[in-house]
Amino acid sequence: MGDENTNNAKDVMAYLAPSNASVFDHLSEVLTNVALNNPENPVDSFHKISREVLENSLRWTDAPAPVKQDLSKQVECQNLFRVKQAEANPDTSIATTSKVGADTYIPDIMAETELLNWTGLSVGGVNATRIMMSIRQLAAAHPEFKSVRFFGKLLGKQADYYVCEAEVTACDEAPPKGLIPKHPEKRNFEKCQQHNRFKYYVCHSPGAPWTALPNLRYYQLLAVPNIKRLLTGNLAAPMATFPPFPGETEAEYLRAKIAHIGERTVMSPAGFFAELHADPEAKRKFHSIAPAPEWAPPEDLSGYATENWPTAAWTRHYPQVPDMDDFGEDFVPDETGKWPEIDPEAWPLRPCTDEEDHPLWIARQCSHQMKAKAPVCLISRQYPGAVVVLQGKRFVNFYMGFGNQENEKMYTPTFSEAMVMPPVASDVIYKVHREPTIERDADGNITATIPPEVKPRFPLEGWLHYNDEQADLRDKIYVESEILKKKEEEEKA
Repeated sequence: MGDENTNNAKDVMAYLAPSNASVFDHLSEVLTNVALNNPENPVDSFHKISREVLENSLRWTDAPAPVKQDLSKQVECQNLFRVKQAEANPDTSIATTSKVGADTYIPDIMAETELLNWTGLSVGGVNATRIMMSIRQLAAAHPEFKSVRFFGKLLGKQADYYVCEAEVTACDEAPPKGLIPKHPEKRNFEKCQQHNRFKYYVCHSPGAPWTALPNLRYYQLLAVPNIKRLLTGNLAAPMATFPPFPGETEAEYLRAKIAHIGERTVMSPAGFFAELHADPEAKRKFHSIAPAPEWAPPEDLSGYATENWPTAAWTRHYPQVPDMDDFGEDFVPDETGKWPEIDPEAWPLRPCTDEEDHPLWIARQCSHQMKAKAPVCLISRQYPGAVVVLQGKRFVNFYMGFGNQENEKMYTPTFSEAMVMPPVASDVIYKVHREPTIERDADGNITATIPPEVKPRFPLEGWLHYNDEQADLRDKIYVESEILKKKEEEEKA
């Protein structure tokens, strides 16, 4: 009997263990509940009442673990507004203000954001403030930049890219040495020198550290239009595409994609920029462009949104995609071993031309009132998300999208050479060659080798066939087939 009571006591303690309550405290709470609620037949429902009291009095034995929050973005935004303390001279103990980045032009990003609000495409006022402060820090860290602007935002599957464009005086990478002027690797570098005068930096959120993208190569620029791929948001992601991309990581693909977008969507009012040709005497090794001081905005902006705007009011001023080299047979070194000089790649200002079937841009004015002063907005149909806004002397180029070109036609990737069957004439198709017949003389010497030509199974007698050189026969077959179709249609009618 004593053992049975002991086991029952152990069961009760195990039952009450999760609540850290004693047996006497629990019984007193149960009896209090019975006295207050006066249930029917409390003896039979004692177990149920005890269970309800126990569940209502459960408490956590240990304090819950604190929720971990990622505050890295908040810290990065706070760092944007911190003023760097000036360093004091150890001899005089006088603080001097650094003038790093004082000559770098940075546009008013907040004013540009207000213009972009007319298009309905913007990053928001708070993010624009963070981007402006972040770009100023980037310009202060790189005094070699001539100008820095916010290019736009490219959307990805895992993360987005905020893109910053910085212009430098020349490419920061030296060309390969020890190669002849027309070597493919050397031309792969030299043909993109104009594009590499723009350095691009990306980050995943406003205020995050900027990451520089690698320089562009010509083969990468040619391969981008044939590839449709969503960005992952990871610069180190491998590039596995078809057709194959001549690069290893997404950072190289992103750099080539930005160059292709800029070549198609970056525009300015006609006459705003002027071409500067290469001049060794003026210490200009390459062609470039510069703002024209005599340009002035028209008093009436409505002309920028009319039907004749592509050829009259706007120009493309981003470096173009160079044509492929065509070195002739006379491109050889002279008697002294000196190669002919190759002209540097041009940077021409190009008019905006539309395709034959549909226009590439949609132009409209952002207000029906005061049309002479209302902002003019251009919306790209080729790259959805690319816009250009003009008001007075200020114009803004902005892009936000996935980076893929819109094409109404069905997308068909380019086949490799190994997958394309070369054109073969019909006289070659319908010949079957077998082992030749060898004729020998009486002494066993080979006198003749006759390759037999066996008539193929097809075409059968009465079949008509032709090759590329038989245009007359092709036309004859076509006319006969049309006559035969007409006869069949008349018989059916």
